[in-house]
Amino acid sequence: MTAIILAGGRSSRMGTAKALLPFAGEPLIVHNVRKLQPIFSDIVVVAAPGQPLPVLPARVIHDEDAYQGPVGGIYYGLRAIADDFAFVISCDAPFASIPLIHELLRLRTRHDIVVPQWGGRPQPLFAVYRTTVLPVLAAQLAAGELRPVSLFEKVTTRIVHEEEIRRFDPAGDSFINMNTPGEYAAALERWTAAP
Repeated sequence: MTAIILAGGRSSRMGTAKALLPFAGEPLIVHNVRKLQPIFSDIVVVAAPGQPLPVLPARVIHDEDAYQGPVGGIYYGLRAIADDFAFVISCDAPFASIPLIHELLRLRTRHDIVVPQWGGRPQPLFAVYRTTVLPVLAAQLAAGELRPVSLFEKVTTRIVHEEEIRRFDPAGDSFINMNTPGEYAAALERWTAAP
């Protein structure tokens, strides 16, 4: 199986590249690659053109056009893989639940997308995508439709509801993202305080 880590965003609210933020003694992107390595034989990091990254035990590819949002990152990532499916995650989600990832992968067989819904909102950057969605993603990019949720009604999508998620990730830690310096500080504090 393949994991795709999206690292090519502008990080405009953070004010600095999120992928390079120190986390657990290493750059955040390295932390996330290491966390996924035991599950996935292939890890693809999608970066912006010219984006600096540390040396990674992963394949690094670059968006052909910078800053096309998550749809662009998912599209270029899926295009680069040999598997039929990939688990997609953003680079700023350090508390991913491995049991929840396994459950999403287990549910994939009859669907184009398996996406959790937490807090009443779908979580497209913690989801499983089948490569069959590539033509639909290409059409969205051509139309400038850069939100992944627009894809869900166009393909066979399995929504994983909150009560299902709580069996594997009771507090929804998988969906903690770091978009601002305050969220980054809170994530560091949470990591330090974890047993």
